[in-house]
Amino acid sequence: MGKLIYAAHTSVDGYTKDGSGSFDFTAPDEEVHEFVNTSLNRVGTFLFGRRMYETMSVWET
Repeated sequence: MGKLIYAAHTSVDGYTKDGSGSFDFTAPDEEVHEFVNTSLNRVGTFLFGRRMYETMSVWET
């Protein structure tokens, strides 16, 4: 049986968006980007919610 790994970007106080409804604060620097890519390179399937899927769908083409 495979593992289920759950990951979510949040601020230190636990919020997933700022006061204006944006989550731009999650833009990673190079070190964080490399860590996340390395951690997720073995993942075979990603399951996104509707809003994240819509955000990520730009890379489908």
